[in-house]
Amino acid sequence: MDIVVVEAVVLGVLVLVAVAVVASRVVGAVPERKHCERLAAWAREHGWSYDRERPELVDRFEGDPFVERRSNARARHVLCARPGGRAVTAYEYSYATSRHDGRDTVTTGHVHTVVAVALPVPVPAVEVRARGAAGPQPPAAGVREAAVGDAAFDAAFTVAAADEGFARRVLDEGVRAHLVRAGGAVPVPFRFASTHLLTWQDRAMDPGAAAQAAQALVELLERVPAAVWGDQRDAVG
Repeated sequence: MDIVVVEAVVLGVLVLVAVAVVASRVVGAVPERKHCERLAAWAREHGWSYDRERPELVDRFEGDPFVERRSNARARHVLCARPGGRAVTAYEYSYATSRHDGRDTVTTGHVHTVVAVALPVPVPAVEVRARGAAGPQPPAAGVREAAVGDAAFDAAFTVAAADEGFARRVLDEGVRAHLVRAGGAVPVPFRFASTHLLTWQDRAMDPGAAAQAAQALVELLERVPAAVWGDQRDAVG
């Protein structure tokens, strides 16, 4: 009889645990579903498209803030549009890292919103950061600090580039003056990354903020002289 009672108690505990696990997943899924619905509604209202997840974007770009090894990274809450006729993709890039402190394993979540605008031609890497802001350590291979020779610009920003000549051409006097005048209106850091100009922020997806960042990048590209793209197209062949 005692054995039967113990087995019944154990079975009851297992059932309760299973119910609790299922309930927690259901409860956790509710706010996520509502968040997706809000983003989809925002996209419809503002002329964007929305996808809940696009795995192919996980490895689309390299460098900060992306993980350049096998990881659990995800590209979620993807918004796309063509402001100013330029293809824009904004998404939430997230992953988790774990470390063992000798006794416990500590897991940390990392969430970034990435906004990328397509370029007319592939270009060498050029990254602009606010002066004093921390950059990735170590820096990307082949990329080094570049001086553009503009006192006001150099006081506010640092530039790292794979091709210093291209950095000076794409960050010409008009672009530099715009960045200095705009202050925080242009999101930094930003990077010319082969086929896209992209920026990222350490935050979850806020569609209004992402759209604002996209518009700022589009306006920045409109100030780049057309000859820069033509010269680069000729260089690529």
